[in-house]
Amino acid sequence: MRHTLTLLNHTASIAPRFRSSFESIWKPGQRLGAYTRTSLAVSGGVDSMALASLCSANAASMGLSSPLVGFIVDHRLRHGSTVEAHEVAEELLQLRIEPHVLTLDWAHHSSKIDHLENSARKLRYQAIGRACQEQGIDTLLVAHHADDQAETVLMRIVGKYFGTGLRGIATRRPILECPGIYGVNDSGSPRIAEDGQIMIESGGLDIVRPLLDYTKAELIDYCKTSNVKWLEDKTNADVTFTRRNTIRHLQKNKLLPVALRSERLLALSTNVAERETQVELAAQNEFDRLSISLDVRTGVATFDGNHELSGSTGRRVKTALLRMLLSLVTPATEVKLQDAYETAELIWPEARSEENKPVSFQTASVNVVPPTTPNNRLWTMSRQVPTQKDVALQCITLCDSAGPGLRFSTWRLWDSRYWIRICRPEKDHASPGHDSDICVRFLRKDDVAQLMKSLDQPQRSRLRRCLALAAGNTRFTIPAIVAKTNPTTSRSHADEVIALPSLGWSMSGWTLWPGEHALSVATVESFYDIRYKKVDIVRDVLHQVHASLPDVRTSRDEPASRIVA
Repeated sequence: MRHTLTLLNHTASIAPRFRSSFESIWKPGQRLGAYTRTSLAVSGGVDSMALASLCSANAASMGLSSPLVGFIVDHRLRHGSTVEAHEVAEELLQLRIEPHVLTLDWAHHSSKIDHLENSARKLRYQAIGRACQEQGIDTLLVAHHADDQAETVLMRIVGKYFGTGLRGIATRRPILECPGIYGVNDSGSPRIAEDGQIMIESGGLDIVRPLLDYTKAELIDYCKTSNVKWLEDKTNADVTFTRRNTIRHLQKNKLLPVALRSERLLALSTNVAERETQVELAAQNEFDRLSISLDVRTGVATFDGNHELSGSTGRRVKTALLRMLLSLVTPATEVKLQDAYETAELIWPEARSEENKPVSFQTASVNVVPPTTPNNRLWTMSRQVPTQKDVALQCITLCDSAGPGLRFSTWRLWDSRYWIRICRPEKDHASPGHDSDICVRFLRKDDVAQLMKSLDQPQRSRLRRCLALAAGNTRFTIPAIVAKTNPTTSRSHADEVIALPSLGWSMSGWTLWPGEHALSVATVESFYDIRYKKVDIVRDVLHQVHASLPDVRTSRDEPASRIVA
């Protein structure tokens, strides 16, 4: 594919609208050039090449950083894919876009597995996500267009999903295909609570779709007018290859009823999106006015259940508000709409009476408990005591990276609530767990009993002070860093608890990572580091975040508080 760059022809129908549509989906109050670098996912098809050309020609006027970065993924699922990927890379160079060809690793996946399209999609986004993280990129532009939107809505109708999913593809959203990848999955730019040492994550990679208002026919017309060349993927014409290809064929040839054609589906998507946006704005307004307290040490939150909602607040707004509240503490990646819809009225009923008293309930793996006394207005939300399945799934090994000096493990997302890592010197034989696998799992009752037996009196007192932060069964929902003893080198098969990272307690030889000052802490061999998941709460008059850890210095006189670089 050869092409000589030509400046954007502003007589093309979509060109004059591109910047305004692009600006409309940027974060409110944020300049276009506020990101460090901007990247594009480029397949070489007409839609992604149109996006590349439009961004290249308008980069300066839109405030996009330069050079733009284009990621081309070689799936290696068909003959010639590698050659085509490098042809697309040559084209991007002509458009003043820095190309990067990423090759998918199918080592742990079969190319003949069911749902090949979904598997390839996840691997593609994960490869791009990691590449963005390595280059400090937090925005990925993709070229989904109006035809894709109509196809998506129809696929959801076919799948009998008639809820808010009919709004179709979002114009911008966090990347969902990279769970647990630090710096990509809602993480990478932590902020510290004003009164404590535990950081709260923010950042991550956002996907932005600036072409959803444009049809594929418009994009083809633009590319032809502007002399932009593209590649055709022959598998897109195979109506038996995927369900989406079948729907695309039916739409293109107008073989569907009028009610299911693109124009009607796009109108439906727009109507649902507008309605849901109003609901979300109303719920955000109520959230901002609500008295909320979040303790990131234990993952417990409280809110004022007697708060008077606006007079026009309906059940859908209450549902959206409850989903926002549950997201503060739930281990679920998403609070299902139906779960919140069925329980929102338990907190904010249409009319409260003696017969209609508040009751406790569980949803999204969260215990929601009403006020326990007449004078108490606060509802409490806490992580549900883990099931046996939860316990098995949330035992994660923290593997050290190789190399001299201090060795950091990879950040691991534990229970979808805490990001945790450890750091040990290359030769670490003095601290507990030096010859064991270091894991993070739920604290257990037998752990506490064993610690109380093995620790001396001052150490037990320090442990009790920390455990006092997590009352009752709450303590068995917090993380424990343990050394799993190697049975070939030890007769004991019991786990040795090294630290309760969210409570700030640890055995001698381990302490909370103090940032760049770690090298000056000569008496400590090993560190743990912990951050709470990304939550949409910022400390102010109504919203409180608690993250301070008790001063429980060990006999080795370890630092009492975290030093932030």
